[in-house]
Amino acid sequence: MKNNKSPLLAIAVIALLAAFLFDMQIWKFFLDIQLNLIASLMEIISLVGSWYFVLIVTTLIFIITKRKKYVIASWAALLSGLICSTVLKILIARPRPVLGIDSSFPSIHAMSVFAVLPLLDKKTRKYWLIFAILVGISRMYLGAHYASDVIAGSLIGYLFGYLSLRIFKLKSK
Repeated sequence: MKNNKSPLLAIAVIALLAAFLFDMQIWKFFLDIQLNLIASLMEIISLVGSWYFVLIVTTLIFIITKRKKYVIASWAALLSGLICSTVLKILIARPRPVLGIDSSFPSIHAMSVFAVLPLLDKKTRKYWLIFAILVGISRMYLGAHYASDVIAGSLIGYLFGYLSLRIFKLKSK
């Protein structure tokens, strides 16, 4: 029996559209709950969610779990997602809520952590999903992204991870 992911895709697209409508309200919520201790924790989560940390950590995970074929697939997913996201950042040129001078849309951090998700084994995937959600929250909390930036980055990343899985003819375990 074929696994139908259409409802999940529809939910993701609706979430992205809804996020565009409520970007400012969500951003103001995170602005209102700023605390130094939480901000420090969010900065660490954000740092660990950067594409180069994701590349290193997942490479180690695949080597340790004897799934070396997945290393190249994860690199391909990350590189493809990075190129796509960078092009979109240049074309869309959406200003960040607070931080930085470069573009906000889409979130490369969210893209990175979601790009490897389809390639991970079932047990690791559960924990990685929690980590990925925390990375997205950290990007909004720190004022680097709106919710729609994070959701779009997540969708782009997951798409490239899924495509990489199929192109390299690997199985999601």
